[in-house]
Amino acid sequence: MASKPTTTTTTKPKTQNPLTRLYLTLYNALSLALWATCTAQGLALLATATPLPHIFNHVFPLLLATQSLALLEILHSVVGLVRAPIFTTAMQVASRILLVWGIMYLFREGGVVGGDGVVVGGIEEKAKTGDYGFLGCLVAWGVTECIRYGFFALQVSGWGVPGWWAWLRYNTFYVLYPLGITSECVMVVMALGPAAEWMPVYRWFLVAVLGIYVPGSYILYTHMIAQRRKALKKKD
Repeated sequence: MASKPTTTTTTKPKTQNPLTRLYLTLYNALSLALWATCTAQGLALLATATPLPHIFNHVFPLLLATQSLALLEILHSVVGLVRAPIFTTAMQVASRILLVWGIMYLFREGGVVGGDGVVVGGIEEKAKTGDYGFLGCLVAWGVTECIRYGFFALQVSGWGVPGWWAWLRYNTFYVLYPLGITSECVMVVMALGPAAEWMPVYRWFLVAVLGIYVPGSYILYTHMIAQRRKALKKKD
């Protein structure tokens, strides 16, 4: 899904051994740097009126690698490096992996986005919709992950999280989560046509994914709100 509940990658108590703490600090710092680079590149190109398909072609290789790195978070949960539910973490990471590998990568050339920006059938308006869907994902994911990984890097390292950063962590999802979910759904819908030509059964898989997104998004959104209340209550 677009953004992750505040429990994801939550660290274990400060009794962690130094090597575990160092590893998690480096992992979160690296993820922060990669997401910041993706987001800054995309926004810089957008500011210079670069066509959206060209933004995709320029940013996507790094975005693909950056999002794929998050697969480690499932391993972190399985081996107990972080205090996050395995199933929830796996579902959250899987939804992003589907978007970057199963849609953006699979249909990048003359498909949903990328290439010359033309979707199957050559309908230009649909091409623009797919490009805006990608842009929405980039902004929502990028800003969310910069805040999240920065928060955890500071938290795990023991340096302490500034109050303003914690505020961003527990409040920006109100806007970024709906933006991300909407953009992801747009990408899935735009992939239905190319998927039908490539492999009809894959199209029905994507239809099923859309059916899961609506209830799944509501559950995660309300869960994030509940986690925010708990986190702010601890601070009081």
